[in-house]
Amino acid sequence: MSQLLRALGVILVLGGVGHSIGVIHLYATRGVPNLNRVLLDTWVAEAQIIGGGLYVAAFRAMRNGSPWKGLTVAAALTILAYAVPFLPILFVRAPVALRIPPTIYALLSVFIAFRVAKSMRADREQHDDDSMGAAVGPQL
Repeated sequence: MSQLLRALGVILVLGGVGHSIGVIHLYATRGVPNLNRVLLDTWVAEAQIIGGGLYVAAFRAMRNGSPWKGLTVAAALTILAYAVPFLPILFVRAPVALRIPPTIYALLSVFIAFRVAKSMRADREQHDDDSMGAAVGPQL
């Protein structure tokens, strides 16, 4: 799981930076489009950079033995909040090359979120089992 968090995080951050550079170049050469398009391009870059940064932070926290699951869930929800609304539009209007990355980001984020949720439930059940034994105490 840790390598997936690191790889996806780095890819997302680099993708967000690349998107920003491409958009700036486009705006510099063809002019700034309407405000809705500018906001959309900004949202895409922000989601990729923030979501990717959260995945990298989760990877580093996991490696250091610090709490990491909350960061992972936040990253997954950030990516899903940006990718899910775009996917139907991308499949109708965009070339295949522009459909693939957000689809992969969304699918991996769903996978990661379910894995973390499952492990959190298992941790909670283990904690409940441990608490029940401690509450009963030793039998004399």
